[in-house]
Amino acid sequence: MGRPSLSAETIRNNKVSIISAAMKMIRENGIQSVSARSLGSQVGMNSALIYRYFKDIDEVVLFACVHALQEYNADMTNSFSQFEKTIGPDVSDDEYDEKLYYLSWELFCSHAFRNPEEYNILFFSKHSDKLPEIIKEYYELFPCVTNSENDIIIEGMYRTSNLRNRNLILLIPVLSGRMSEQDIILINDLTVSFFYALLVQLLGHDQSVTAEAQKERMLKACNFLLK
Repeated sequence: MGRPSLSAETIRNNKVSIISAAMKMIRENGIQSVSARSLGSQVGMNSALIYRYFKDIDEVVLFACVHALQEYNADMTNSFSQFEKTIGPDVSDDEYDEKLYYLSWELFCSHAFRNPEEYNILFFSKHSDKLPEIIKEYYELFPCVTNSENDIIIEGMYRTSNLRNRNLILLIPVLSGRMSEQDIILINDLTVSFFYALLVQLLGHDQSVTAEAQKERMLKACNFLLK
């Protein structure tokens, strides 16, 4: 006999329970504490049933890590709104694009380097190529954590599937006309690769490396690569 069919509401409620349990475990004991057995124990479910709702534990963890983007989304909404108000009418298009590029990296680094494990999962893990779809489903499962003010930001920032594509969208207006498309792609790859190297240093828990210092290094690298 096949498995009995479940209602859409039951599926939704079970997925919410599993993701919520994973978020709690990550918050209290770290990402490594999440397993099928520990999740099953938390939600009162046979651990094998976890795979009825998710491809694997890595996917559960990725869903749980979307929670780490909430402060980033709110910060983007506020910062970009303030940016538009203060940029001034005399700023050229080139200067506008460059300032926006630096602001985008400053905001991203501020949050990513404070939460390196979560951002590594979000942007560089097994299922990161599905991040736009996962974010969309996450906000359908947890509609109370978003609002109309940051809906547009969320849609725009996560329309593409990886960090290289997202950065390239912002980088092209800055460098277009100054270098070839091939060189722009190279600069883009170098930028994202350097960011990842800085993130990995923080993941190594080296006490001499701080989130703020890594952010400053990243912004200096952006400046160097653009000049």
